Amino acid sequence: MQSPVHNVCSYSSRGFTIMELLVALLVIAVGIIGVAALYTDAAEKNAELNLQARAAALAEEMAKRIEEDAAGRVGYVGSMGVICKPDASFSSPLDAAANAAACWEDSVEEALPSGLGTITRDTSSSPVTYIVSVSWSAPQKGAASYVIQVRPE
Repeated sequence: MQSPVHNVCSYSSRGFTIMELLVALLVIAVGIIGVAALYTDAAEKNAELNLQARAAALAEEMAKRIEEDAAGRVGYVGSMGVICKPDASFSSPLDAAANAAACWEDSVEEALPSGLGTITRDTSSSPVTYIVSVSWSAPQKGAASYVIQVRPE
């Protein structure tokens, strides 16, 4: 006569308990939330850096124009009230410079949130210094600006 075979496995070795599964899910959830927070931080920082890079490029573009255009240099400052006419031709270098400044100001407004481009002239320094400033308002960060001083020779 043969003896019956007894199962030597107990309940604890058959699988995971509900408590172990809940703890494992909690650990995984915390990890996923941490990775998502890091990704969101990186995305916001990247967007901020993109705005700064755009502002710098716009300011440097205008600074280069001011340096290269000796005949119309003063006209870049007097663009208040000038409407951008990209295809117009101008007989005066001052009028052409004022138009270029107005078009540049429009491109700053379009490229940056609450963008504002300004060009001022500091006559108290020698030689005269031109200050190109690009300001914007980064979402949930506040106002920021990029400023370049141009000292043409």
